[in-house]
Amino acid sequence: MTRERGFYIDAVVKGYFGAMDSGDIEGTVACFAPDATLTWETNDVVLTGHDALRTFFTELCEGTNAMVHQATNFVVDTEKATCAVEIVYRNDRKDGVLVDMENCNFFDFGPDGKFTRVHFWTGSVVD
Repeated sequence: MTRERGFYIDAVVKGYFGAMDSGDIEGTVACFAPDATLTWETNDVVLTGHDALRTFFTELCEGTNAMVHQATNFVVDTEKATCAVEIVYRNDRKDGVLVDMENCNFFDFGPDGKFTRVHFWTGSVVD
């Protein structure tokens, strides 16, 4: 990936997924600008700001034994500082459900490399 904006887009996205997978809530939230939005289209969820994001990721991690986000494809527009990422997502939830799906995530970046907007869709849950 090019470094035209002072950061590597793929490294920021991989860091975000890595923070989630390790249960690092503060590290996950730190990937976002303070007024960023996260939209989970499939479930009609829209969150804005660090407090809402922290609550969301805390609840996600508290219900999870282990999760993995495996990025399979990146499409990057360095001029617009945007990125689309296909992922395989697996979550061994504490309620006994095994989530195994393919997702698509879209990221918009601010000049500091923080997410200003994250949009994602999820596939079907397999248990």
